[in-house]
Amino acid sequence: MRYCILVALLFISFPALAQNDIARQSMLQDKGVLIRNIAMEGFMLENKHQFVKLFKPYRNKYLTEADMEEILKEVQVIYEREGYQQLVSITYHVIKHRLVFTVSMIS
Repeated sequence: MRYCILVALLFISFPALAQNDIARQSMLQDKGVLIRNIAMEGFMLENKHQFVKLFKPYRNKYLTEADMEEILKEVQVIYEREGYQQLVSITYHVIKHRLVFTVSMIS
């Protein structure tokens, strides 16, 4: 009997998680997410000032997924100008109110 209840709870929790993910993606596309801080991780260029300058107008604002993609493109342009065209992979994710770009070298 206990196993039936556990299995039932397991199946109930999956749709709830999916609904939360769908709601979060919908909010990200419509209104956006409040981003208080933007950070870089991984393979960093020596001149970090160019990223500070790039990120400053986007801090403490609501950003949609399209906004984040636009920032990603600008970060890619900076790496391309420094000679790392097609040598790095750049991704982003949001943790609470922090947008994090992760740069990895491609081997």
